[in-house]
Amino acid sequence: MRLHHHTAISLTISGLLYIIFRSWGLAASSLVAGIFIDLDHFFDYLYAHGRPFRIKDFFRVCNNCQFNRIFLFLHGWEWVALLGMAAWLTNWNPWVTGTLIGFGQHIVLDSFYNASGFRSYSLFWRWREDFVFDRIFYNLTTQKYEYKKNLGTNSNTD
Repeated sequence: MRLHHHTAISLTISGLLYIIFRSWGLAASSLVAGIFIDLDHFFDYLYAHGRPFRIKDFFRVCNNCQFNRIFLFLHGWEWVALLGMAAWLTNWNPWVTGTLIGFGQHIVLDSFYNASGFRSYSLFWRWREDFVFDRIFYNLTTQKYEYKKNLGTNSNTD
């Protein structure tokens, strides 16, 4: 899912949380977590393509699935489970609960949008698959290779 989609949906959910619960902490943490979970894409980009970092190249690479291996260390159901336990243990602290909601909605949306299924967002499963993009996000490989075919042979996308 694209950044502007995550931003719009996170703003909507956070707004609703504020309207219903009147908690800035709950709303703010949901908003921040729902968007900034994507910071892990920067690490994947730098691992795959190195420096120098160019924002235009970053979005081109991510939007066209130009990865051989992908870690996405923040995109994991395991974090949602841990945050759920933390929220429960802190008696549903608004900051922890909001982070849980933000992470959860982000991963659910990515799972549906990328049509990749539940396993693709498991850290353990990606580890078992050696973080190989084509095995984890097999449904996105057509997009990946169509882009490369249309681009021609450009060593910057390998």
